[in-house]
Amino acid sequence: MSPLVREYTNLDRALEDLRTSLTDWADTRTNDDPSAETIRYTRIVLQEWLANLSEHGHFATRPPTVEIQLRTTNQDVHCEVLDNSEGFDLETVLPSSNEPIDGLPERGMGLRIMDACTQSLSYTTREDGRHCLAFSIPADHDPWLSTPF
Repeated sequence: MSPLVREYTNLDRALEDLRTSLTDWADTRTNDDPSAETIRYTRIVLQEWLANLSEHGHFATRPPTVEIQLRTTNQDVHCEVLDNSEGFDLETVLPSSNEPIDGLPERGMGLRIMDACTQSLSYTTREDGRHCLAFSIPADHDPWLSTPF
């Protein structure tokens, strides 16, 4: 599959466009490319992240800018989502997968779901001041083995 690169300045539009773009991208899949399940997990993570940026992202006086870079290696998916928000410390906000959950909270499960769907997940500040959500999903990843509920 060829890489998928998109840039958005309207986060609501990004959510709408991403659904179509990922479906079109998945339609180009061959036998050597990621499985439909791996692409579905990718879609879940990206949609959750963009929804979080739209609802919780702090962009100060800057118009939001989000760039998505999605590529495959063998049957694995690797993604970077660059944004110009003020960012936050993911490790502080994301509870440990070993931390028990009392019932299902009404809010705050999105990051846990993203963590379960990925093998690696990080959110760091780059030298250019943008923040980068990076994740990978291997072809044999089973998110249900790490689902916290």
